[in-house]
Amino acid sequence: MKNTTLIIKREFLTRVRKRSFWLMTLLTPLLFALLGFVSGKMMSLKSVEAVNVKVIDNTGTLGTLAGSGSFSFETVEPESMEILKARYSESVLLIFEGQKGEHPTGCVFYSNKIVSIDLQEYVRRSVNTMIENKKLQQYNIENLNLILAAVRTNIGIKTFKWDSQENKDLSHSDKGKTEQKGKETNTFVVMGLSYVFGFLIYLFVFLFGMMVMRGVIEEKSNRIIEIMVSSVRPFQLMMGKIIGIAMVAFTQFILWIAIMMICYSNLPSGVQNILSSGTNIISPSIILIFILFFIGGYLLYASMYAAIGSMVETEGDTQQISLPVTIPLIFSMVILSHAAQYPSSSLSFWTSMIPFTSPIIMMTRIPSGVPLWEIVVSLAILFGSFLSIGYLAARIYRVGILMYGKKPSLKELTKWFKYK
Repeated sequence: MKNTTLIIKREFLTRVRKRSFWLMTLLTPLLFALLGFVSGKMMSLKSVEAVNVKVIDNTGTLGTLAGSGSFSFETVEPESMEILKARYSESVLLIFEGQKGEHPTGCVFYSNKIVSIDLQEYVRRSVNTMIENKKLQQYNIENLNLILAAVRTNIGIKTFKWDSQENKDLSHSDKGKTEQKGKETNTFVVMGLSYVFGFLIYLFVFLFGMMVMRGVIEEKSNRIIEIMVSSVRPFQLMMGKIIGIAMVAFTQFILWIAIMMICYSNLPSGVQNILSSGTNIISPSIILIFILFFIGGYLLYASMYAAIGSMVETEGDTQQISLPVTIPLIFSMVILSHAAQYPSSSLSFWTSMIPFTSPIIMMTRIPSGVPLWEIVVSLAILFGSFLSIGYLAARIYRVGILMYGKKPSLKELTKWFKYK
């Protein structure tokens, strides 16, 4: 135990004392904030390029489309496709299809460039509205516009999550209003937190797992490992490295939280109100669950990455060997969006139980509410898998760190498992 503690201390202090650690600790929150700001700005930007659309209405029923913003429409005479292509090759041509005197059955864009989604959606909405209005006018209803304006309704929607400490029955007041039971939730905020939790687990597990692999490769290539194993057992060395780097991860995570809290206190009150709706969902129990799934996921993947690092001599040799380990992490990110939108689906449930995907997917489901038994079972499977895979990884590690020359084959790995 003493040797393992020394290895943990060495791994932790070596990395924390580096300038790159403090530089990335300070810059990473700023980079993510900048990325979110730029992404939001880019999504809000509209096309500033003026587009003049040439319109041919084969039905003769629509008339001229009203322009909007950078879109303008000009009606032109029908011609053969050869003439139209030669005349409007540098323009956007819109042709409405259908029988003469009837409503259009569809429309086709022709352009030498990709037609923007904004333009397509604007034409679709405008044409649908024009056709609907013309159909309604056929009924000759007096004051139709006033009737439609009076009929249009827009109700507000709120969502509440049952509070286990309160009575679940709805109680009605004399005025017919329903008394709200539970805590009000915001679906968009919940989904946002789901993405954040899942991505953070992926980021920490992947980055610090790779850090373990690089550390093993560096010590092996420098032959430092041969000196260390003379006084420390290989299993102690592997676990010391894994735990030491895990402490680096927690240190960085705590510093990030402190930086974000400082930034939060200096934000405008309006922005604080938006963010507070998300922070209200985060409870001490969720933070504890996050830590447990991070530890389990990190230990599982770090032990596999340590075994991979012991099998090779350079980082370039890890590309093919590490792919089977990396694929489950990539797959978790692929289905993260599904798990955030449908946390109770069969796919979300089973992937939150499989140990290779459960750290990311379960944390994605947590903000939406997950039964306690599912969390307990998932954690039990995760840590049980670490014990099994960690044992196998340690048997590879103890032999691999002293082997040089070539990457081991599957047959040689089988022999390593059997060595006493």
